[in-house]
Amino acid sequence: MALEGHGIGFNENKAVFVPYTAVGDELEAKLTRERKDMAFARAEQFFQRGEGVMDAPCKVFGIETPCGGCDWLHLDYATQLKYKSCLIRELFKSLAPELSIPETIPSADITHYRNKAFMPVGEVDGKMIHGIYARWTHHIVQHELCQLHPPLFDAIAGRALEIMSRAGVQAYDEVSHSGNLRHIGFRGSRDQSRVVLVLVTRSGKLPFSKVLVRQITEEFPQISGIVQNINRERGNVILGTEEKLLWGEPWLVEQLAGLSFRVSYNSFWQVNSSILEKIVAILKERVDPQATVFDLYSGLGALGLSLASHVKRVLCIEDNPKAVVDGEHNLLENGITNADYLRAKVEDVLPKLFESGGEKPDTVIMDPPRSGLRQPVLDALLAARIPRIFYLSCSPITLRRDLKFLLDSGLYEIKQIQPFDMFPHTWHVENLAEIALK
Repeated sequence: MALEGHGIGFNENKAVFVPYTAVGDELEAKLTRERKDMAFARAEQFFQRGEGVMDAPCKVFGIETPCGGCDWLHLDYATQLKYKSCLIRELFKSLAPELSIPETIPSADITHYRNKAFMPVGEVDGKMIHGIYARWTHHIVQHELCQLHPPLFDAIAGRALEIMSRAGVQAYDEVSHSGNLRHIGFRGSRDQSRVVLVLVTRSGKLPFSKVLVRQITEEFPQISGIVQNINRERGNVILGTEEKLLWGEPWLVEQLAGLSFRVSYNSFWQVNSSILEKIVAILKERVDPQATVFDLYSGLGALGLSLASHVKRVLCIEDNPKAVVDGEHNLLENGITNADYLRAKVEDVLPKLFESGGEKPDTVIMDPPRSGLRQPVLDALLAARIPRIFYLSCSPITLRRDLKFLLDSGLYEIKQIQPFDMFPHTWHVENLAEIALK
């Protein structure tokens, strides 16, 4: 198996990547794209299925209707975990040959685990639809019951589109930049007792929005807030910078590590709450209670504030203004007195903090975007010789790149890499890497 979730076969000494396959499959495949050193193919006919293959519990998964949500819905859960552990061990083997990477920690919730979802809206035969983009396209694949997010999300989405269609709302067309409703989104509490509904529109106009609010909240009492987010720009970015609160509150309150966290619809919060709990538990075990901790890319403080009662001091650094507002609220709400927020881009402020001779952390924890760390951050960490660094990443490839840079300095060694199954039924793996000065 390969990163991106494809199976690997070989033809004339060339690696051929085939989606929706498994180790041990015997199949006929048709080449769809060929390069000098590799090729991609589509499975045409299976003669024998490999280890852990099962019937996928979704009509739009697989070769004929390739919804882009799942990669491995055709594999039983034990096989998925095995593949993920193998992928991570293979990726980091050359970087740390002596390191023993443990098994991937499983998710407590295997289906319907996502607490957040944004689905594109389109039109088929004059009817508004929602779904998930097919792989590598902007073709919307409709589904009846997504295995990744709660059924409640799809039920609300379907009814909301019916109400808005009757009010004359049209789906957005990205080619002509016409129509209005672009995405329908959700953020839900773990017990699904509270849901924030988000309508992403091209303009500020939303006909009969009061009718929508009245009808949808009567039918779905779990809805605690409805937000109209306005994105007037072309492009792939989902959320815009303008918003209207149509009803209720634009946030939820979640519990983590004995604390209450306000989570706005546009603040970052891990999509799998059961795995987030396990990550926090491991950090509490591994971080020195006497440490001063910098939490980089802190978001609303899920990691840093959860550690506050366990360590000497925490400084959260985050540039998203909504996340900082949530984070400062969470400080006050939980009576945390040994933590502060600094609103700034990490790559801008971290070198200045270290160069000024001010406060220096014993430990840095960080959960950067999928693109990983920018060079000024890596340079600042090296120059300051931070004793211990915990790096949480949803991208194994950029994690390896950044760790290699730090290890190549000769100052650091990897103490631990722990994979977590944050995203069941996909090939994606969340990893917590711990490195320390030699």
